[in-house]
Amino acid sequence: MTSPFTAIPEIENREELIRESIEQVNEWISKSATIPPSVASERLAGLLSDPNGLAFAVGFVDGVVRPESLRVAAQNLRAITRYTPAFLPAILRGLIHLGGVFSRWFPGIVVPIARTVLRTMVRHLVIDASPKRLGSKLSAIRARGADLNINLLGEAVLGPREAAKRLAGTLELLGRDDVNYVSVKVSSAVSPHSPWAFDEAVAHVVESLLPLYRLAHSSEKRKFINLDMEEYHDLDMTIAVFQRILDRDEFLDLEAGIVLQAYLPDALGAMITLQEWSHNRRSRGGAAIKVRIVKGANLPMERIDAELHGWELATVRSKQEAD
Repeated sequence: MTSPFTAIPEIENREELIRESIEQVNEWISKSATIPPSVASERLAGLLSDPNGLAFAVGFVDGVVRPESLRVAAQNLRAITRYTPAFLPAILRGLIHLGGVFSRWFPGIVVPIARTVLRTMVRHLVIDASPKRLGSKLSAIRARGADLNINLLGEAVLGPREAAKRLAGTLELLGRDDVNYVSVKVSSAVSPHSPWAFDEAVAHVVESLLPLYRLAHSSEKRKFINLDMEEYHDLDMTIAVFQRILDRDEFLDLEAGIVLQAYLPDALGAMITLQEWSHNRRSRGGAAIKVRIVKGANLPMERIDAELHGWELATVRSKQEAD
């Protein structure tokens, strides 16, 4: 197979490319420094830099927002008050502790208020996907000149019922006239699969995702699907599913995307594989693909998984190493 890559023969060209790249980044940094951060962004930054911030945030989301039972949510609210971040204004810290106390007797009043406060803090990052509210939110964001990549959030998929529900939700989103770009993970479209039946699992995932790609392909307006991934063990399967779908004759002219985690030592090899495959697809008249490089948000979980099993860490050890 002939490589699609062309080496830069002149060292001057490479040095010039490096110089221009540094100048471009410096320009971005200078321009971004002139934009004042929003109050919500400053609160989120403070939350993440506080020693108790992550424990508080995770405890709030998993323990207070997610439970259906208000009494369970109230009990968890009382438990996380000891992790209240010090960076929060004194009045807000006081209200959190007061809410924890009164949640014992008035969970139906305290818990909805606490959930509303949290949503206010993250409303610039997460929007309500309910049909009644989504349209106005998307319009408001687009009015600021932003293009949107919609990712449907939810619980970890542990069974076929939840997988079907998540896939149906993504199909519904992509079918909207005001949505033209969605991201979906293999792990959120199908229930956990056996690592010993790779080919069968790939075939199952492909069949599950075909309706999504057919919807994108048949739409009058251009629709884009980004195949995302999280964990290391999903790397080979995600690439195999992506290639298997786009190798079908019906999708030869469909442009689509895939995500690579930069914290995987295999990422460079995966990128080369994708570029060589895409080169051959293009030579058959196929559409281009987009490869999105991300640092890897699942790094802490990869580290924990390795420690629990006594394995060597499969990823790099930090986001600085990924950089």
